[in-house]
Parts: sequence; structure tokens; C-alpha cells
Amino acid sequence: MQIRILLSLAVLPAILLAKSVLSYDRIEKEPTGLLIKMFAFGMLSCAPSALLEMLGETLIMRLVTNTTLITVLIYLLLVPGVEEGMKYLALRRVHNNPNFNYTFDGIVYGVMVALGFATLENILYVLDSMSIELAVMRGVLSVPLHTTCGVYMGYYFGVARGQEARGEQAQAQRAYRLAMLVPCVIHGLYDYSLSLESVPVLVACLALTVVIFLLAARQVRIASANDRPIAPNFWNVPTFPLQQPGTKRPGQGTPPPPFNLR
Repeated sequence: MQIRILLSLAVLPAILLAKSVLSYDRIEKEPTGLLIKMFAFGMLSCAPSALLEMLGETLIMRLVTNTTLITVLIYLLLVPGVEEGMKYLALRRVHNNPNFNYTFDGIVYGVMVALGFATLENILYVLDSMSIELAVMRGVLSVPLHTTCGVYMGYYFGVARGQEARGEQAQAQRAYRLAMLVPCVIHGLYDYSLSLESVPVLVACLALTVVIFLLAARQVRIASANDRPIAPNFWNVPTFPLQQPGTKRPGQGTPPPPFNLR
């Protein structure tokens, strides 16, 4: 009975978050089979991530003696770089899929990959600890964190696909880099904060997670309201003007970036 409860707690957050994000894909729904496939790719990326993290951590421990530097290298660089990198490679599997024909599709596929990764990771952690408290905490913090990273990765990935369709290769490459960089920064700050094991830092980490999650939710609404086909010469806007959800019909305007990283 306890295992059944733990598994339910481990999986339920992903189901609720996936349902919420998919509800904003209003113009053209993605094939169920493809969504399951991207979710599975996210789950499969857990194994190579764990192996690379183990090898990287072993190398860092052998080469570095300063405890603070070890913590920085592992939690700010190694873990987020490996996990977000593997999720990005999984997302690349849908790059040329004909169903990836609207900009919002990037968010949908990015979130499905992220939730696949988060779900398997959650199950492994929860079954290893057999702790309901851990299951609840990870459902409140870790799964939304992975979802947030998936939103930003998918957002920039969709932007890059649109820019490629218009022949804007330099802008597309920048957007692809941001699809990796932004999730890595968010993930790294989260993991590093938790590694400090300080109550004030944990509270700050919780606040940061909530704020970034709310920003991601806002970005989903804006991107949905401004969704448009990925097609040559469809976008004629030179930059990313800020605008509120609902100010344009689907296919008009340009969704603003969540962060100005120029």
C-alpha cells in the first residue's frame, strides 16, 4: 500500500503539469504518440545523465581539493550541464518532425521531455527513501523546477525553429544557445542552493523556485496567445516587443523572451 502511495505521489505532479501545459496548445494539438515518445526520451536520458554525473564527480574530486570549489563545480556546472544537455539532445529528436509546425510546439515538446526525466528521477528517489515527506517535497520543488527548465528550453527552441524557417541563421543559433543556457542557469542556482544545507538558503531557494515557476507559467500563456506557424517570411518583427497575454490573436505579434540576455 505504501509503495502504491509513493508511486502515485511521484507521478501525479507530472500528470497535472503536463495537462496544464497541453491545455495552452490551442491551435493544433500534438499527436498523442509523439508526446509519449518525447516523454519516453526524457526518461531514457536519466541513465546517461547519472553515468556522466558519476564520472564527472569522480574526476572533480580527484583534481580539486577545495571543498567550496568542488560544490560549485558539481552543483552549478556539472549536474545542470549534464541533465539539461541530455534533455536538449532528447528535444533535438523532434527538430525536423513535420508535427513541429507551430512555435508553441517547442514548449510542449520541451516540457514533455523534462517531465519524462523528472518522473523517472522522482520515482527512483522516492522508492529509494520510502519517504512520503520526500515525495511531497520533490513534487512541490523538483518536478516544477524541471518543468520550468523545459518551458524555457522549449520556448527558445521554438523561436530558433521559426528563425531558421526565415533564413535567420545567426539569430537561430543564438536562440539555440539560450535554449541550453537559461535552463542550466536556473537548474544550477536551484541545485547549488539546496547543496548548502542552510535553512535561510532553503527558504530563499523555495522562494526562487516559486518566482521562476510563476514566470514560466506567464511565459506559457504569452507564447500560447501569440502562437504562429513555423513558415518562411511569416515573422516580420525585428525584435521581441513586450506585450501582455491576449493582446494579439494567435499568429500575430511576437512572444517576448522571459529574460533579456543580450
